[in-house]
Parts: sequence; structure tokens; C-alpha cells
Amino acid sequence: MHAMPAFACTACHSASAHDERVRSAFWQHERLVVVDGVPALVCDGCGERYYDDATSTRLDLMRGSGFPDQRARATLQVPVFSFDDLVPG
Repeated sequence: MHAMPAFACTACHSASAHDERVRSAFWQHERLVVVDGVPALVCDGCGERYYDDATSTRLDLMRGSGFPDQRARATLQVPVFSFDDLVPG
């Protein structure tokens, strides 16, 4: 039996993480798409997400397919803000 390597978050250096199914967003040209149920290792300290090689490959294949609309399970409406309107200059 092989020991699991120790976890160390590259963002906050926490040594604690848990498995979770997450929602991830991707840009496909000018369109924002969301993928639900993505398996990830999530840092308990800061929430940084880590994907294993198999998950990364599957996400790349989904991107390569162009995220066809007919395969979407739902549609989200997303508000858009302007940085200049929200942050005083």
C-alpha cells in the first residue's frame, strides 16, 4: 500500500483539504459556461480547488466539444458589473 502524499496548499500553505463536488465556470469564446459536480480536492484553509489528471482531461474534452447548448442541463442568468462603476477612482 502506498501512502498518500502530504497535502500542502500552494495558496495558503494549509495542510488540510477535503473531497467535494464543485461548480466551475469557464469562458468559451464570449460565452460563460458552468459545469456542476466537478470532483475536486478543496483546501480547508482558503477554498483553493485542485483537480486530478483524469478530471482535468475530462474538462479539457468538454471544452473541446464547445459545450453544445443541447447538452446543458440548465441555464443561469448572470449579472454583469463594471469595475469602474463599483470602485471609486
